[in-house]
Amino acid sequence: MTEHCAEHGDQLAPYVDGELDAAGVEAFSLHLADCAICRQGLHDALQLVGLERRASGAPPIREARPRAARERVRRWNRRSKLMAAVAAIAAAALLVALWPRGSGRAPEAPVELAIADVRSLEGRVSYAAADRYRRYSVVRAGPAAPADTIPLDTLARLERGGDLHGVAAAYLLLGDPARATAYLDRATASPDVMADRALVLLAGGHPAEALVALDGVLEAAPRHPQARWNRALALRDLGLSRLAIEAFGAVAELGEPGWTDEARARGKALADEADGRKAAVDQVLAAGPRLATAPAGITAELARRVPGTTRLYFYDAVRGAATADAVRALAPLAQTLDAAAGDHALMAYLERIARVDFGRRGPLAARYARVVAGEALDPAAAGAFLAQLRAAGQGDILLGAMILTSPDRRTVPAALLPEFRRLADATGHLWFRLLAVEQQARALLARGEYAAVEVAVLAALPSCRTGELDFRCMRLENVLADGYLAMLRLSDARRVIGDGSKRAQRSGEWYFEQVLLPQLSNLDMLEDDVSASTLPLARAHVRELFLRDPRCANDVWGSRIVATMLVNRDDLDGARREVERAEEVAARCPTATPTVLDAFVKAHVARDEQVTAVRAEIASLRTDPTTTRSEQAALDQSEGQLLIERDRPAAIALLNHAIAASRANASSDVDAHKAQSYSYSILALDAGRAGDWQRVWQLLSDEAEVSIERCGLGVAVEGRRSTVVVRDATGQTTGMYQTALRGSENNVAHLIPVALRDRLRGCAEVDVIARPPIEGTPALLPAEIAWSYRSGIGRTSRKVEPASSARLVISNAAPPAELGLPRLLPWRAAVAADVLLEGATATPSNVLGALATAGFVEIHAHGMMNAAVSDASFIMLSPDSGGNYALTAAAIRKQRLAGRPVVILAACHAGVTASYRHEPWGLPAAFVAAGARAVIASPDVIADVDAGAFFDALRAKTEHGASPVLALHDVRAEWLVAHPEAAWLRSLIVFQ
Repeated sequence: MTEHCAEHGDQLAPYVDGELDAAGVEAFSLHLADCAICRQGLHDALQLVGLERRASGAPPIREARPRAARERVRRWNRRSKLMAAVAAIAAAALLVALWPRGSGRAPEAPVELAIADVRSLEGRVSYAAADRYRRYSVVRAGPAAPADTIPLDTLARLERGGDLHGVAAAYLLLGDPARATAYLDRATASPDVMADRALVLLAGGHPAEALVALDGVLEAAPRHPQARWNRALALRDLGLSRLAIEAFGAVAELGEPGWTDEARARGKALADEADGRKAAVDQVLAAGPRLATAPAGITAELARRVPGTTRLYFYDAVRGAATADAVRALAPLAQTLDAAAGDHALMAYLERIARVDFGRRGPLAARYARVVAGEALDPAAAGAFLAQLRAAGQGDILLGAMILTSPDRRTVPAALLPEFRRLADATGHLWFRLLAVEQQARALLARGEYAAVEVAVLAALPSCRTGELDFRCMRLENVLADGYLAMLRLSDARRVIGDGSKRAQRSGEWYFEQVLLPQLSNLDMLEDDVSASTLPLARAHVRELFLRDPRCANDVWGSRIVATMLVNRDDLDGARREVERAEEVAARCPTATPTVLDAFVKAHVARDEQVTAVRAEIASLRTDPTTTRSEQAALDQSEGQLLIERDRPAAIALLNHAIAASRANASSDVDAHKAQSYSYSILALDAGRAGDWQRVWQLLSDEAEVSIERCGLGVAVEGRRSTVVVRDATGQTTGMYQTALRGSENNVAHLIPVALRDRLRGCAEVDVIARPPIEGTPALLPAEIAWSYRSGIGRTSRKVEPASSARLVISNAAPPAELGLPRLLPWRAAVAADVLLEGATATPSNVLGALATAGFVEIHAHGMMNAAVSDASFIMLSPDSGGNYALTAAAIRKQRLAGRPVVILAACHAGVTASYRHEPWGLPAAFVAAGARAVIASPDVIADVDAGAFFDALRAKTEHGASPVLALHDVRAEWLVAHPEAAWLRSLIVFQ
């Protein structure tokens, strides 16, 4: 070997194996041009590779050259002809050896991954070599097996070449999303990689999350074909059929061979199915009001497709039938519905009514039939009709007439509810008992008694196990979801809305699916306070509503929802565009009147020339008799927002009035709570801008209901503006106002200037009052400072003595095995617990009962983040008899902690706080609200091996008189010296 060859010869094997970087490949390829020895070595090595593959029975490699080689060729094209020729020799040698014999053409992609003639993955992979069009085909038995069988050496070669996205694409085709995700996490970020991350979510049954991710891809690359395709699938899986049809049309517009035809076929199939479902309900709605006189109007087939609405009209038809023969004419329909339900309830009702005296019943039935058909009765006529029905003893007609003669023809007047309940119970039919519960729940909802709504509906829902009650049960879930939305129990609301949607789909209730869309949009808007990722869902829900019901009022309403969400994320330009669009549509839409929500949005985006008009709208809403007391406070807050930089004295007066007006019911009324919280935020930031630090401190203290004379830190953040105020060890107050924050609100490292933080160095403990969304975020202050988050919940002193010394320990819980959670180490401590709940006894109900009287609480369990269960983290315990294993913030808030305990949450993520714009929500805030003196928790993971000993030392410190804040500070400092690798210790936070 020549001297020159000695310098490069050791690179032959890495060159063949694809282990050289791009520079190494180019250097060695240039060396091949004048080194015969290396050229022969290359030939021998490639022959050996071929022999090994044939001996192993592996299929031929179908790649021409790695990505580095392609880059090299592109560079060579810009060099001299001599260099191009040299490169061609090396590349050709590689092609001859690796390309299967008999192939007459070079591959179109670096690695052909889409090998099979059909595909089993419904979605599209964004890696080009995996996206060759193949017909979609799966077997109808068992889970789908991957159509492609990709050789392991192909995967290895992709990885050796650094093509991590290619490896991920291969695993997607092989039906291994876990490995695909691992490689996507390591791949260089790009729209293609983002799209395939979304595909993993879609294939894993998470269409909502996939839609959010895909909309992000399409924002960066609007014509991205795979993202368009997968978005259509996500919309379909979400039940947004009209929008999915539209999305498949957008795919077809790209004109891709194969994909275009399949997109059109899928869109047509969806349209046919949606049109058919809608047409069935339309036929029932058209024939139903005339069913008493035209019983053949609803066929047996139609009744089976839409049994709920048909049953509703069947009852109306029997009530409206003026003769016994007219009643008996409904027997075929009764038999069809009974067969679907598996009982004889409707035939029994029909036969009973056919035997009554129609001399008395007939005229009243005929009158009822006219009401069903649309005849309106004024209050006096309605009252007289109900009186006639009572006098004639026609209870079944009276039951229907109480609803149909009400002002909205949907809800029974509150004064009639007791009588309505008695009549419903007297029928002996579960259908009517559930109807009575629904009417009671709607009355409670109208009065703002949301907790009572939950109690009433949850007691009835166990009856909803049979399909014939789907119609009644989905309406109950609709009311319950409204209650959960009002209480901001968003995970509960999403679960209940999802259950209602499934019932609507399986029972053919097309229009009830439409009823759920505004609920889902409101849920998206509320959840956007917690996660800035629900805007794509909201856009999809409001668009689907408009496509299904293209009235201008729906168009205006959708723009208002989107505008509100854009305001919440401080995108005022985007919000202004949505408001302007809504105003243009509203000008042509007499039913689109201004709302309190409008006022909130316009207050943020109005230009100077629009202020007078916005104030006029607010004034008009104030005089509207339907505007509630909480909404009046919200209007004051909105006008204060509008004027704060234009007429400061007037704005301050309005905001102070909003706070005072909402104070009485802020704890029970979400709208009042928001008006109060938003007003405090505006005032605090305004005072910070004015440099009035004493006023900032007073506002934050008043809202938190605490009194702190010294050693305190206050923080208020709104969008990119913040106010930070410090009260040092001497009681002096100073602060800083910033208008261009860096990073996100949850990245708090930049919030506290060093100069202000240094003012706290003389404090033994620091109390932090942080407005949402900052409260609960770790690292606001360094671990070297003993600090805690403070909220008073009506208490003004931090030095609160416990009402109990009983020590409760929850440990060794056994969550359901199917969750796949590893078993934690058994709890051990130097001092025994007064009450120990472990193993099967560590259930949510047992824990809640024991918490009531405990003075010190330790919970050693798994913590979990799952939006389907809770808006914040929750604790995984052993299941109750009903299967519930989650200890949630919502459940804890309902339990009064009379022992005023210190609570240690030795569970991963237990300190995670879902910060709405008006309040923090999570386990720590729930424990404090329920009466805990202090809560120690981490939003991060906790090392199980160290947790027992660390928290035992922490408990011992507090039992010897140290405050929870100093105990954590001191024990953590000692442990970090001995365990510097235990980073989780720094994430522990005290909430008081």
